[in-house]
Amino acid sequence: FLRDVSLSLASLFGVVLAVILSVGQVPGEVEKRTIYNILSKPVSRAQYLLGKYLGILASLAAIMLVMGIEILVLLAARVQRFSPVVLEGVFAVFLEAAIIAAFCLMFSTFTSPPVNVFVTILFYFICHMKSGFLYPRLVGNMHGFLKVLSGAVYYLVPNLENFNLSQQVGYGGGASAWHMLRITGYAVLFSAIFVLVAHLAFRRRDL
Repeated sequence: FLRDVSLSLASLFGVVLAVILSVGQVPGEVEKRTIYNILSKPVSRAQYLLGKYLGILASLAAIMLVMGIEILVLLAARVQRFSPVVLEGVFAVFLEAAIIAAFCLMFSTFTSPPVNVFVTILFYFICHMKSGFLYPRLVGNMHGFLKVLSGAVYYLVPNLENFNLSQQVGYGGGASAWHMLRITGYAVLFSAIFVLVAHLAFRRRDL
C-alpha cells in the first residue's frame, strides 16, 4: 500500500514539475530578450530547443532519483524492507513526465503560459482516459473514411496509462524487462515527435 501511494504521489509531482520546468522556457527568454543573444551566436533554433529539453530532462532525472531514494528510505523505515522494485515505478514516472515536458515545451513555442498550462493539463487527463474515453468516441462509433481519420487521431495521442505501474510495483514483483523497454521506446517516440513539432513551429516564428 505504501509503495502504491508513494508512486501515485510521485506521478502527480512529476507531472507538475514537468509543467513548471517547461512552460516558461521559451516565453520567458523572449520576454527578457535573452533569446536574441543566444540565437545571435552559432546556435540554431533546433539546437536551442533540444538543449532546453535536455536540460529539463536532466532536472527531472535528478529530482526523480532523489524522490526514489526517499521512497526507499521511507519503506525501509516503516516496514523494514528494502524494495528496489520501487525504482521501476519511479523510472516510469520519469518517462511520463518526459512526454508531458515535451508537449508543454512544444506549446510554449507559440502560446502564452496560461494557455499552455490549461492545454497541458487537459492533454494529461485525456491521455489517461484514452482507452476508456477516446476509443468509443473516435473509433468505435465511426465508419468509413471518418473511422480511418479518427483512428489516426486516436493513435497520435499517447496512452499515459502505460506508465502507471502502481499495481505491478505496489502489489506485485514489478514489471517485466520487456514492458520497461517497451514504455521507454514509447516515451522516446512521442517525446521526439513533440520536440520535432516544436522545432517546426519555432523556426517559423519571427524573432
